[in-house]
Amino acid sequence: MAALLQPEIDVCLTPATDLVSVERAVAIGLSEARPIAETELVDLSAVAGRILAQPIKADEPLPRFDYSAMDGYAVDTDSLGIEFPARLKVAGSIAARRTVDEPVLQAGCAFRILTGAPIPAGANAIIAHEEVHAEGDWIALSRAPRSGENIRRRGEDVRSGESLIETGTEMGALQAGVAAACGYPGVRVFRRLRVAIFTTGSELRQPGESIQPGEIYDANRFILLGLLAKPWIEMADLGCVADSPSKLRSTFQSAAARADVIISAGGISVGDEDHVVDSFERCGGRLWVRKVAIKPGKPVVLGRMANSTYVGLPGNPGALFTAFEVIVDKVLRACAGIKRAGDGERTAIANFTWSGRPGRTTYLPAILSGIENGLPFIELLPDSNSGKLHQLSLAAGFVVVSPEVKSIERGAKICWLPFAR
Repeated sequence: MAALLQPEIDVCLTPATDLVSVERAVAIGLSEARPIAETELVDLSAVAGRILAQPIKADEPLPRFDYSAMDGYAVDTDSLGIEFPARLKVAGSIAARRTVDEPVLQAGCAFRILTGAPIPAGANAIIAHEEVHAEGDWIALSRAPRSGENIRRRGEDVRSGESLIETGTEMGALQAGVAAACGYPGVRVFRRLRVAIFTTGSELRQPGESIQPGEIYDANRFILLGLLAKPWIEMADLGCVADSPSKLRSTFQSAAARADVIISAGGISVGDEDHVVDSFERCGGRLWVRKVAIKPGKPVVLGRMANSTYVGLPGNPGALFTAFEVIVDKVLRACAGIKRAGDGERTAIANFTWSGRPGRTTYLPAILSGIENGLPFIELLPDSNSGKLHQLSLAAGFVVVSPEVKSIERGAKICWLPFAR
């Protein structure tokens, strides 16, 4: 599995005419991405899915004090004799909070203690309540606990001053929990990435509208709406635009005035009614990539218009989804300020045979059928191609076939890219 090329490669932004590899298209998109600089302070209750703009650091160690890891009894192992069972007097109880007058454990005594309660002075171990026999104000121990048993020590999770969450992290439930544990009422995040989308095609109708022969419903618009429904994205849906150069130019100008990223679907091939690229360039847009060696796909374009990054996707729903998964998502994340993550590709075993024409990176919709020797066992969906949207909706991921590969035999090791959604 080849790793993606890093953005520092020579991306050569002269007018794009050649077919470029998937890796090069991604590298160009990443190198030209303009990450958001504006930030805002967000309450911790609303931080899920937002992108951290300042690192989270611990002002104090975590835990802040030594505490009991379970319900039981706090004892001093040094004062226990060598004969067991040993009897200790229960001198009191400690709940999961600090008290003004902190108790001190005396020799021959124990404190009843609850999970999370601070360890009293004089105690150095907690023995679980299941391991003692209680008789009124006395307990009997059948064994000597070891020093430090069932005690969580101050600072064993986090040191004071330690950097915990990096800038560019997509905040999830656990990250919010870490921030809360450190006492943050809110965190600074990047503002949402503004993305404007539109589909194009005079043959397209919206669901619920009457449909005539030769017309189809606009699936691409709703695929894009679903793919872009993320907490770190602010979306502008510009609807479906007819195959009219003037309307397309007007749409591009409107999108560029409001969006960090413009995404269109359809109209970027070489047909008589494919006016999108020409309209984009007539509005002052400049393309970096015109064609990508990807199957399904190929008519995928990347460029810039004023301050907006532009992505033009093919009108075929399967090709659109594929290009979004392997190229566009990475570019959007870079623009949003998200720290770059791995590609998610992993080694798997083919439970199928396949042959095809080399020359482009091919993405085959597939499902996970089991595990063999610790590796995913993958099957292709029957008779799936880029035009069969329902078949694609059943897939769990793509088998990624390198451009030089002509065939795959059953049992071969393959590259598997599971869907994140």
